[in-house]
Amino acid sequence: MGRCLTLNQQLPHQTFRADIGRRLQAGAPLLIAAFFLLLILPPVFRILFAGMPTGGTGAVIRLLQRPAVYKSIAFSLTQAGISAAISVLLALPGAYFISHIQFRGRKIIQSLTLLPFVLPSLIVILAVISLYGRNGLLGGLLGSKSSLVYSPLGIILAHVMFNLAVALRILSTGWQAVDDTLCNVSRSLGERFSQRLLNLDLPLLLPSLLSAFSIVFLYCLVSFGVVLVFGGIRYSTMEVRIYQEMFQHLNLQNAAWLAILQILVAGSVIFLLQFFTRHTARRNGTGIQLTPWKQLRTMQQAAIAGYWLFIAVIVLLPLAALIFRAFRAGGWNVDAFTAVFGLVQNRRLQDIMRASFPEILASSLGIATITALFCTIAAYLAAALLRGKRTPGIDTLLVLPLAISGVTISLGMRLLWHSIIPTSLLVAGTQAIMAFPMVFKLMRTAFNDFPIAYSEAAQSTGASRFFRLHSLHIPML
Repeated sequence: MGRCLTLNQQLPHQTFRADIGRRLQAGAPLLIAAFFLLLILPPVFRILFAGMPTGGTGAVIRLLQRPAVYKSIAFSLTQAGISAAISVLLALPGAYFISHIQFRGRKIIQSLTLLPFVLPSLIVILAVISLYGRNGLLGGLLGSKSSLVYSPLGIILAHVMFNLAVALRILSTGWQAVDDTLCNVSRSLGERFSQRLLNLDLPLLLPSLLSAFSIVFLYCLVSFGVVLVFGGIRYSTMEVRIYQEMFQHLNLQNAAWLAILQILVAGSVIFLLQFFTRHTARRNGTGIQLTPWKQLRTMQQAAIAGYWLFIAVIVLLPLAALIFRAFRAGGWNVDAFTAVFGLVQNRRLQDIMRASFPEILASSLGIATITALFCTIAAYLAAALLRGKRTPGIDTLLVLPLAISGVTISLGMRLLWHSIIPTSLLVAGTQAIMAFPMVFKLMRTAFNDFPIAYSEAAQSTGASRFFRLHSLHIPML
């Protein structure tokens, strides 16, 4: 009897907690949206209002009528579209091989293709120059001093090198989620590979294709360092034009209008992506069964090896050229490396950089670690709260940093918080905001593919939230 009374006394409390949980779950999208807007809007508005964009549509028309601005807008869209299209097309065969074929070195290849994406843009720029520049390795082998890099071709080359891994990862993940039962039915009906690709695989892969194209497009649209070095004044994008208006012409009005225009263009791309993927359902099932390498014909093995060799030339050869030049500083030596710890043209690195190499390395790793923690935890919480919900508006909002000029948000964060937040935390927070869209999309996809029955089974056995986190969610996600 006492036990029954105790149970009855606990029921109202448990009901109250369950009711609070349901309300929080129902209001989660609005809470996430409000919190994210509080992070992203103040620095952007700080820049926009600092420029005090006035004059209405007349000012915008006059700005757009300037030939240099019009060319920047047109070139931004053109180079981003071409770069994204080439990246997706080049990644499509590789995504098929990774998701369908079991071969030695599969994980290593995925890691190596990701290398340029995680490197600082300056290193990738130097790598491209080392291979394709006037004094580059390719020119030396061909006996030519011509350069391919200081042109739109150089910009596209660097962008493809940067973003190929992004497209490869998104497409391979999408292909792995296709139900293998459908493929078996297609084979049993006697459809050839080309028919199965056009009639089954590509329609089911459409959300991943659109996602990969849009993300690479947005990265290229707001690219700064690559365009600034390889394009200069002649081939400047909206991002570079915003920087020029802010810091060279000291015209915050024009910079603010250009920032607004870029946000509208990139935001439209994100909205269209959400609209199309909302009407295209992904078919999940048993997943693709990998074909062992030994079961392939010799011609198929040669084609796969030739493809990865071609990708290595695009992605890894520029980095190899950079390493080669580092050891060829006036002959085969390690002077370029020892100079980091000693003298650079009779000057100490610490005098030039205002910090020693160990201090630079420690600050880089520290800021990167803080950024990764901020970004991953925030993306996990957002994806967990939105699990099972179709919220195209919220999803569009959470990838909005891709649509915002990096120059705009960085300067806005500095103007707002520089005197309040320590510099290292400010840098880490700004980078976390700008990296959030990619991490959130990966986490959102992982949560959508996560079997909800596992979580329900753990809850039914009385497993605590912390236990489910470290024993179930983290290992599987």
